[in-house]
Amino acid sequence: MSEKAKKFVIKEATRKRCKIIKADEKTLKRFMPVCLELFPYLKEAERIDFSLFFRNGDEIIEFIKPNELSCELLEQMWAASLKPAALVEICLLRSEYKKFEAIINSVRSKKIKAVLEKDRTLDPQVTEVYSTLSSASQMIVRGGITNHVANQAIAAAASLMSSQIDSEVAVGTLSRMINCDSTLYDHSASVAMLAAIIASSFLPQPLHKQECEVVAQCGLYHDAGKSCIANHILNKPGIFTPEEFEVMKTHTQHGFDELTKAIGRGAPIHELSARVALEHHERFTGKGYPHGRKGRLEEDENGIHLYTRIVSIADVYSALLMKRVYKDALTSDEAIKLMKKVADNDFDPIIFDPFYDHVMSSIALYEKKEAALEENFGSVRMIGKTDSFSKALREVKQDKNKVS
Repeated sequence: MSEKAKKFVIKEATRKRCKIIKADEKTLKRFMPVCLELFPYLKEAERIDFSLFFRNGDEIIEFIKPNELSCELLEQMWAASLKPAALVEICLLRSEYKKFEAIINSVRSKKIKAVLEKDRTLDPQVTEVYSTLSSASQMIVRGGITNHVANQAIAAAASLMSSQIDSEVAVGTLSRMINCDSTLYDHSASVAMLAAIIASSFLPQPLHKQECEVVAQCGLYHDAGKSCIANHILNKPGIFTPEEFEVMKTHTQHGFDELTKAIGRGAPIHELSARVALEHHERFTGKGYPHGRKGRLEEDENGIHLYTRIVSIADVYSALLMKRVYKDALTSDEAIKLMKKVADNDFDPIIFDPFYDHVMSSIALYEKKEAALEENFGSVRMIGKTDSFSKALREVKQDKNKVS
């Protein structure tokens, strides 16, 4: 197929239907890109009160108006953004971002309510905190790292550390939630929560609350560089070619550069977020990228930072739970056992070993929850440090006795 054949061509009918704007430098500043991961949310929206545009070369096309929302048009936008040789990007007016965010948050709330009804073992408090983290992370991926985005990341991390959620319950809920609705699962939000749990609970010397908040922020920002990767590679429905993989690997350097620029502009982002974005694919014995760092920074100036060693474990575990075109989603049991096989090469043992034990403990806990639900034909209302599983189970039995 020639390069010309690959390019997205605007049909004459579309040109007649849509408003087309010249994409000069001044005009482009009025627009911001949209994260493609949010398209499943838009498909579930009943209506929108903003327009969706896409940039095609030197033109900006108002492709979906508020009264025209349809899955068919969304699919056309998605397909256009994946054309390898086309300069196509989906966007909306910056002035209408709050409307877009409100729609996404509304759909996310409905989806979370649905998964809680589908799987009664999931913890509502965990999903609520997760929703806050997800709202922040999806602004980072494609929304541009502004002061507003950075402040939302700070607030989300603080909310996580103030929630006092039980670590086994959090790990279990995150691990199972993706089986209920894969479109709800947000990788960076999950990494942020898992990393904060590791930092606060599984280290030989657990970090203080403020440090854990920074670790959570590092989790939210770790893939910020993917905003610089072309959509046709980032969202490719298949395995990368060697050349495409080399492009994907550059997201670590892009993340460092983008975060460093934002910090330089005065955005309230901890400088370690940039370092973690750069290092999160480094591996403990030096087999990662981009610089082949190994060991602990505390012991060697060429080592990997503690926060990175934490985030990398959370990153791999979360990624293994996700379904991709080229791989099935793994269960939490399959994911952690696969990580165990490569742990000697990839992960710091003083961090990974307790994480492994905790995930296995969480799996056992949720197996007990399922068994209890089956036995008692009710929902277990729980859970957290102040509401144990046994207490919740007694409440279910009491409710059942009242009914009978």
